[in-house]
Amino acid sequence: MRPPGLERYLRDPDLPRSHAAAVLRGVFAAMFLGQMAVALLLGVSVRLLSDLHTRPSSFLGWVLVALAAVDLPLGALLSGIAGRGDDRRRALSAALLAAVILSTPAWFAALALATGQRGAPVLVLWGLLALYYAFGAAGAGRLAARAVRAPPTPPHA
Repeated sequence: MRPPGLERYLRDPDLPRSHAAAVLRGVFAAMFLGQMAVALLLGVSVRLLSDLHTRPSSFLGWVLVALAAVDLPLGALLSGIAGRGDDRRRALSAALLAAVILSTPAWFAALALATGQRGAPVLVLWGLLALYYAFGAAGAGRLAARAVRAPPTPPHA
């Protein structure tokens, strides 16, 4: 089953940029939020099901933030490489790749939750997630401009 509008995105010879952007942002949002939901569900489950007697560690919290900070340049670089060229499927793949990479801080937030982290590092992790979502949604708009210039995908592809 394909998301609504995906068939038009792939096949319409006169694809409007607004439609391309809506499809790519929708795919990005679904993957990003899906990754976030799974990560947080796992973090909550570990916290509730285990008998962890952990104390918050400022060092661990800031290490998680540092690891999460690497994801923005990595996501920008890899999705930029994946989205090169005027190809609608390539733009779709780049939006999915960006969502997976940019949602990685959700896994660090889940680890912070599971290990009982508190305070500024946790707030920074949530802030990075919000920033990365905004960055990815904007990137999907740029990918849409390339997708509009691309020829439609043949029906057999």
